[in-house]
Amino acid sequence: MAKVYAQIDPWFIQRGYKRTGVRDCRYAIKQNDLLFELHISATPMPDDPDRYSSIVFYSAMIPALGKLHTALLQHSSVSGTPVGNYKGKFATSSGDSPWLNRFLYLEKTTIGDNWQQLLDQFEYDLPIIWSELADAPDLYAAVDVDKHWTWFKNNRGKLLVLLYQQRWDEALAQVCSWTVADVNPQDLPPEPGKWTAQEELDNAVKVVTEYVDKHR
Repeated sequence: MAKVYAQIDPWFIQRGYKRTGVRDCRYAIKQNDLLFELHISATPMPDDPDRYSSIVFYSAMIPALGKLHTALLQHSSVSGTPVGNYKGKFATSSGDSPWLNRFLYLEKTTIGDNWQQLLDQFEYDLPIIWSELADAPDLYAAVDVDKHWTWFKNNRGKLLVLLYQQRWDEALAQVCSWTVADVNPQDLPPEPGKWTAQEELDNAVKVVTEYVDKHR
């Protein structure tokens, strides 16, 4: 499968990013203990053979907590098991992201006016957005108040950051406060061979308790 938007790879590589997607255009960059990924979708438009319709969003991960994140969800009926860079994901684009809910019409194979305008925005905005978390003195507080970020899966994202900050008692209190509605808000039936919501809750408490006991 041919890479979409391959023409912008050099721009990102020169700035320290690694391309992580093919059909969708994704670029990752590590800053301090955090991993950030920018995602640029590419949807063909029947009435415009020269451009894709695209949306831009981004994510923040704590790679060191990837195994724990996977253990929380390995047999979940509701949430898929995190894969690749999304292990340890705790935050995502907020409603005040510069590009959220905006459709962009970007040249498929060249860097035309539309791409150049977006790259100029990236040049200014992305270092600021990454730094708001990577350089925050208190990561939990930063996600809570930052206009560019919001918690991913709310309680689960908060739990990962509490563990990252070694706020052991708060992390234990948080996971023990979860209810069935927190892990299965739509009250979906369990899939065959997967956990019920209560089993997922019980597993979360077990996984977090064991992690805290090991690292405290």
